[in-house]
Amino acid sequence: MTGKTSPTDGTPALDALQVRNHPLCGPADRMPTRYRGPHRLSHDGWLNFTGRLERREEIALVRGATAANRRVLDVGGGTGELTRAVAAEVGHCTTIEPHGSRVATLATGAETGGTGSIDVIPGHAESLPFPDASFDAVFAAWVLPYVDDLEASVRELARVCDAASPRARILLIGGGPGNELVSLLNRACVPVAGEPEDHQGYLLSAAATTLSENGFGRFSLYRTEAALHFPEVSPDARINAAATMMADFWYADHPRVAEMRDALRPELRRHFAHRPHAVGDQGTVLVARPGTAS
Repeated sequence: MTGKTSPTDGTPALDALQVRNHPLCGPADRMPTRYRGPHRLSHDGWLNFTGRLERREEIALVRGATAANRRVLDVGGGTGELTRAVAAEVGHCTTIEPHGSRVATLATGAETGGTGSIDVIPGHAESLPFPDASFDAVFAAWVLPYVDDLEASVRELARVCDAASPRARILLIGGGPGNELVSLLNRACVPVAGEPEDHQGYLLSAAATTLSENGFGRFSLYRTEAALHFPEVSPDARINAAATMMADFWYADHPRVAEMRDALRPELRRHFAHRPHAVGDQGTVLVARPGTAS
């Protein structure tokens, strides 16, 4: 592909159209034309999910990508793993978190050890409580599927990132095209819920278009591996644990959640036959920088 060279790894910078057509934002034949709307996370389901999730590669990538920055914002602090890793690397990290219980948890663990520290601020991606150009790096990991207004949220990421800084960058993490978790949910739960299929690549490609319109038009894409682990020895116990965790993650309050768990069990039996103790949560990382790719 043509384009300017990325300043960090020597690979060609992509434009927004190239991002949309890239295999890491696939599958192309299922690309929707509009945002399906946000998933609603159950608190207990989210806790079960995060308790089983291993994401060392994501953490290493975000920590490395922001190592040269000094004013870093994490939009959607979640468990705080990424926030703490970045703070330990660069000395400080600010995080926005919309859920009150998670804000309290993040605030309790705000000191990272050494010189790293964290500011935890309640807020939403659609309206970030900061002046323009407040940060030289902004990242949002697995946040786009949960925002009410996708375009407004991405505009806000660009607004608070200082495009004049030579280190300016915006990082977004979403599901990769081979994401096993999303595939299982699409096959088993989405038909029961009567909803459109989830397409994580659409979120990143739509974000690239909005970022390009707001001054961040040079992109790189990377693949990451994460996984949910199920150490239960009994196959039935493993299947039941995974079915409960997955259905409750997005659909705990849905009136047909029991049907979703039942629909997941045969899918999980087939999955665990070739990957006995894990479900992949493979990701795509989009890095946006100021300027244009051509």
